[in-house]
Amino acid sequence: MKKLILVIIVILLASIFLSADVYVKRMEKMSAFELMGKTNPETVEIKEMWLAENRFAQLSKTVGIILDYEKEKLYIIIHPEKIYFEFPTDINREKLFAMLPPKAVEVISSVEITGVKVNIGGPKKKIANWNCDGAEMEMTFMIPAFGIMPKYKIKFWTTKDVSFDYKKYSKAAEDFFVKYILGIIKIDEASEKEFEKMEAVDGFQVGAEVTITIFGSVINIEMQVLEIEERPAPAGVYSVPKGYTKKTIDAALGIQGYLM
Repeated sequence: MKKLILVIIVILLASIFLSADVYVKRMEKMSAFELMGKTNPETVEIKEMWLAENRFAQLSKTVGIILDYEKEKLYIIIHPEKIYFEFPTDINREKLFAMLPPKAVEVISSVEITGVKVNIGGPKKKIANWNCDGAEMEMTFMIPAFGIMPKYKIKFWTTKDVSFDYKKYSKAAEDFFVKYILGIIKIDEASEKEFEKMEAVDGFQVGAEVTITIFGSVINIEMQVLEIEERPAPAGVYSVPKGYTKKTIDAALGIQGYLM
């Protein structure tokens, strides 16, 4: 169960922890798609991560994510708006709902993960210089408040051909996301049992293919790690950029458009 949550978050948000500063560069390509009458072109973006024992930072053109256990803060940064949101690292369902207006609470409390199927015996694959083991899963995110049920099919590949202690990173990440995901989003009992198969997955994730079906449209996302290197992190990489404004989440502003 914990490893499944870890994999999901690594795919949508790429959030991980390590015992020393490690630089990870990855490519993320989203295919062209049409949704609700709007045509969206293909996009290709290079995203970067800096990983350390007590903190990490994800860098992209639109959304930045910083977790700092020393400050006990999680920051979600929206670069186009030059704003950021701040959360405590010990946040749970009750604390999150206390920060939100009633309408936002209604939306989040309605979200449920269901229809999960897991196959850990997927095909092996060579990605760059890494020998990888494959796994597959599918699930549905039910969001009744918006009347949508996006369905996800995910293939991902992990490798043991890395120099850092990925098992130590896994424990830290699992402990964190149990609080953030399992403590907030509902998961039906059958799906929880299916998630338990993920405990057999081993290695560091270096590739993924995600297919999202929503309103009859199909969105394909490909992710591949291009580079992993241990080196000193640049100054300020684990900090909110200067000149950005702190905001509170409300129903009108929201951040879901940037995180999807």
